[in-house]
Amino acid sequence: MSAYSGIATAAHVYPLFRVRQGVLQYRTMTEKDLAEQVSGLQGAGRESPSFHTAMAHLYRGEIHRMTVWRQRLDITSNWGILLTVALATFTLGSAQVPHYTLLLGISILGISVLIEARRYRHLHHSQWRLYLMEVGYFRDQLVPLHPEDQQRWRSLLAEDLRQPRLCISWFLAVRSRLRRNYLLVLYFVEMVWLTKLFIHPDSPESGPQFLARFAVGELIPHWLVAASALAFLAAATVMALTCPCQEELENWTSLMQTYSSSVEKGKLRGSGR
Repeated sequence: MSAYSGIATAAHVYPLFRVRQGVLQYRTMTEKDLAEQVSGLQGAGRESPSFHTAMAHLYRGEIHRMTVWRQRLDITSNWGILLTVALATFTLGSAQVPHYTLLLGISILGISVLIEARRYRHLHHSQWRLYLMEVGYFRDQLVPLHPEDQQRWRSLLAEDLRQPRLCISWFLAVRSRLRRNYLLVLYFVEMVWLTKLFIHPDSPESGPQFLARFAVGELIPHWLVAASALAFLAAATVMALTCPCQEELENWTSLMQTYSSSVEKGKLRGSGR
């Protein structure tokens, strides 16, 4: 045995080399440090093969689920915009077409927002699950996590699988879709509607004559139509502008901390403490 090996065996130290800022550094590592690194390297393989297979299938299934909800979200937006453009072209194309056809277009946009908000909630929930698996399971395969971090993501994912809970409210989802897509489309329809009232059948000679054109036949007076349209547009604008941005809605780190606290409180109540 060499003299260097004898010293290493007697003192229970192991050579460790590293390069920092172009300088080769040397230090010794104790058996305690070695045991910690070995246990960390073995962390990725501590689970049974069936666990890794199940996680792989769960991740693939959640990716497919997210893709489906994303496609449904895009379909709703595309149909809403397509119908809006079609109604605008049809209404401005002839003076014989009544102006309240565009009010039907606004109604279609409102229905599209409600449908898309529901679909966005499911998309957001799927993205949340994927984040848990990526930051927990896959990150742990690369760099072993602290036991508390491992327990956190597992508890959150298990609780969500046991009792799925959408992460954002329906009202917040409506505000998000208004801010993301539909507010500008609503402005477009309103402008087309005002243009229709102004040019057909001809330009108004006075303000009262222009306001009188807002009436829907003899059924709904002009003042009620104008007030309703203005209130609807103002409400949509306020809802969109006061909605958190997309980055805040998808701040998974903050959401993880919030859900960790709620899960921990649920465990404490379940244990009777």
